[in-house]
Amino acid sequence: MMFDRRGFTLIEIVVVLAIIGMVMMLVIPRLPNSEREDLKISARTLASTLRYLQDRATTTGTTYYLHLEPGTDTVKVMQAAGDGSEKEPEDPFLQQRPTKEGVLVADVVIPRLGKLSDGQVRLDIGAGGLRDFVTIHLSSPDGEFWTVMGFPSSGKVKVYQGYQEDAL
Repeated sequence: MMFDRRGFTLIEIVVVLAIIGMVMMLVIPRLPNSEREDLKISARTLASTLRYLQDRATTTGTTYYLHLEPGTDTVKVMQAAGDGSEKEPEDPFLQQRPTKEGVLVADVVIPRLGKLSDGQVRLDIGAGGLRDFVTIHLSSPDGEFWTVMGFPSSGKVKVYQGYQEDAL
């Protein structure tokens, strides 16, 4: 009588588990932190939203407002109504929140107003683009920063990792 012995030995299983363990030790630290990734995505989305608002305002002649509340995660786009009030934008892209929930607006720097760390800030974006040079600092709950800078003369919007105070 012959026995058919198929399967893995204990040594083979231990070796495979050791290899899997080593690979996990190398890969897991390199996986992106979700808070950091949310911050990076929020900074890039906010920059894209500012660029888009400038383009829309120029092509349609409509004024838009970007409402920011430093110290909170509140960022909202509004559109000027004919009677001087504000309304929700008709564009579905602008109805979406430009930053991810939990990403804070640390502060907003406008040279003529200084650094604004609380209250409400309204950026006017008209046919000529942004009215003022603006620096928006976004932060994650773990203290990481990204900076979004809007330049009124050229209409450019740049994104930098970290807390940048001067235009690079």
